[in-house]
Amino acid sequence: MESLKPTFEELDFCMRDPKCIRNVCILAHVDHGKTTVSDLLLATNHLVSKRMAGFLRYLDDRPDEQERGITMKSSAVSLLNLIHDEEDGKNKKILLNVIDTPGHIDFSSEVGVALRVCDVLNKFDRVIVELQKDIEEIFQCILRVIEDCNAIIAELYQYEYLDNDADIENTGLLFSPDTGNVIFASAIDAWGFTTKQIARLFVDLVKNETVQSLNTKMWDFDCYIDSKKEIKTGAIDKKKTNLFIQLCLKTIYQIYETIAIRMEKDRTSVILDRLKIKNVTKDMTHNDPKVQIRAILRAWMPLSSTILLQCLKIIPAPCHMDKRKIEYLLNLNRFCENEYLNNCIESVIPYFLKSSIEDTAPTIAYVSKMFCVNKNNLSQNKPKVFVPKPRDSITSEPTLTTSTVEKPKQDEKEEMEEPKYVDDKIVLIALTRVFTGTLRVNQVVYVMTNSYLPDVSIIDDNAEDYLKDNKNVVKVVIKELYMLFGRELMLVDSIPAGNFCGIGGLEAYVIRTATLASTLNIVPITERLVTNPVVRHAIEPENPKELPILRQGLKLLMQSDSCVEIMMQKTGELVILTAGDVHLQKCIEDLKSKFAMINFHVSSPMVSLRETVVNELSEADGIVELDTTQFILSVKCVSLPESISNVVKNNYNLLRTVEEHQHKSFVDIAKQCIDNSENNRYDIEKVFKSELIKRGISHVKELLRSAFESAGDCWKSLHSNIWSVGRRNDCINLLINNTQSYSRNIFLELTGYDRRALFDHCIVKAFDVLCEAGPLCEELLTNCAFIITKFDLKDDIQPQNISPQVTSVLESAIRDSLKKAFEKQEQRLVEPMYITDIQVNTNILGEYLFIF
Repeated sequence: MESLKPTFEELDFCMRDPKCIRNVCILAHVDHGKTTVSDLLLATNHLVSKRMAGFLRYLDDRPDEQERGITMKSSAVSLLNLIHDEEDGKNKKILLNVIDTPGHIDFSSEVGVALRVCDVLNKFDRVIVELQKDIEEIFQCILRVIEDCNAIIAELYQYEYLDNDADIENTGLLFSPDTGNVIFASAIDAWGFTTKQIARLFVDLVKNETVQSLNTKMWDFDCYIDSKKEIKTGAIDKKKTNLFIQLCLKTIYQIYETIAIRMEKDRTSVILDRLKIKNVTKDMTHNDPKVQIRAILRAWMPLSSTILLQCLKIIPAPCHMDKRKIEYLLNLNRFCENEYLNNCIESVIPYFLKSSIEDTAPTIAYVSKMFCVNKNNLSQNKPKVFVPKPRDSITSEPTLTTSTVEKPKQDEKEEMEEPKYVDDKIVLIALTRVFTGTLRVNQVVYVMTNSYLPDVSIIDDNAEDYLKDNKNVVKVVIKELYMLFGRELMLVDSIPAGNFCGIGGLEAYVIRTATLASTLNIVPITERLVTNPVVRHAIEPENPKELPILRQGLKLLMQSDSCVEIMMQKTGELVILTAGDVHLQKCIEDLKSKFAMINFHVSSPMVSLRETVVNELSEADGIVELDTTQFILSVKCVSLPESISNVVKNNYNLLRTVEEHQHKSFVDIAKQCIDNSENNRYDIEKVFKSELIKRGISHVKELLRSAFESAGDCWKSLHSNIWSVGRRNDCINLLINNTQSYSRNIFLELTGYDRRALFDHCIVKAFDVLCEAGPLCEELLTNCAFIITKFDLKDDIQPQNISPQVTSVLESAIRDSLKKAFEKQEQRLVEPMYITDIQVNTNILGEYLFIF
């Protein structure tokens, strides 16, 4: 690999060629070496020195990150490198857009979808030097890690693909070193290799083998090298050392053992010769074994080169994005039944597939988070470097470290008001991925929230009026575009599809996430929430007059941190919700140093509680009856069995999709009542076009049947009577229909042939409202089942007699009845529990284990 200090011209050229772009997120648990790996990659572009790479933690630019030694926020950087591919002998350029993420559980929201199975197999040095495991133990450790990762992937795959014909072995999703998707590495010592690299190194020492055949046999644990340098099978039966241990593990093990454990410095020249290292540096003969090993192994198999090469080979380019991923991002399964919305998605999928930057392609981008930047780190605020310009000559393009790009000019009419901050040294930037088209300065785009849905009739008639009336979309002008280089941001004129960038000037329009598009006829990119904050603290300024400043500071904090929530109690008390103690300390530091810069008090933690009941269905006799002028309704509240709750929670997204498809407006139901529509009702499963959803519904029905049957005889008959699953997937509650004549459930189409459907939305909404704030202390309800036992109309109800005022009164009355049913049972407040799994070796079983 050739270390580059790329020019702006080279970078701009590669940005417009999606084939050489790779977008990578480094995911792992805390203290696994993510930021160390980032340092090594940064060194390839001279953003940090090679000697300091791994120790500087360049992307951890917060003082508390350096002090604690953990990453608290995600950071992005773009790197351009020239990689030599030994398979075809060609040099290839790769523009790697890297995001380094936190690993601490308090900052899991910063990771997005943080699957631990994406780790590189790291810290070989600790296994050998500190734990002093033998080679066989190391081999078994490697096998266990890979098998555990694959088990998790197989489990996730099973949830998504319920067809028995689907075989995960043929998907390429599993980790297997012979395919190149596993790197064995030590981030702190800066080395890493794949089995194919080892095969290429030793292929000349083995008879009758090619690089590919040797690589395949290396992960076949029945193969070994005999005394004649030939590969034979039968290693397991003959108890021979397998090929992987012989070639991979022994090579690394002997280097560490010779230098770090036995300290045989006279063997250094032999090691250098066998590893074919010709350029010997001072560090390779250093007195410190750690420095010596790092220098030797980094020269032999540099981790940065290995990562870049495998990213180029394994990770698809933006122009080769999997169609399933695009459908996931645009939530096709949710909208596939709506012809117009489905067409909106289908029309842009071709542009997503090829990451099109053509002028005809719509511009679509996604803001994944807002983050704070010191204004001094923006290129337009850097001191300009004066370079004398020779007469009659053209100055070459500046390098990335020279801030000479001037801020684009805008008309005074288009200039948006400068944001006003408590600290004028801080600015909020939107971290954005461009999927199609090209983002340009002065371009008009629409900023859409996750709740936005286009309406073809209104958009075509008058788009401007549509914007005024729709709170989920706003038209803005792109003010500033930046390329991201860790702490530094470089102002540019445009960002083509396939790249990450930073956008300035959106803080007034984007709270946390948003979709940016040049057209209104598109559905927003789906936001997938990972965690919710659970620890609450009251916060107030020391000086009451500074309350507006604190409010403004909390607003900025909430924008810049995706896991912070701010709420105001009925008493006017401000409450900050965080993920934990470490997260809280970070928020306090941000408020003091950036956003508010005032003195304030933070209360002791107020842990979020849940409200529930503990009575069983067979014991429930607390039926509450509601008698209105329109209908009579009876309800009782019981504890939801764990078996049912678990099935609903594991399949909540699918059940919610089915329920939302049932939601019809009052006007539609009333029209069916007036038209005397036919009484034919059909299974909702049949109306879905997606085969995946159809299989999922069928599978969930069977799971629910089993769960209800296992809950006891009282529940057995209710498995197909779920009326609503509620609005929250973290607190499962069910509304269940157990009436004799009203056949209402989420799997059966809701029609207006039964006039009771006119009040259906009143019951569901009252249920949702009560679940959000229980009667004990207005906390969320959990594990409660509200069973409707009677629902009869009094007279012949006419739709025209039901006004919004009537439905509002009915909703309030129904909510009060549900509340009384809850209060008639034995109530409980539920505290959160911290559950952890501890894995230990079998040789310490029976010993005492102390956890601090």
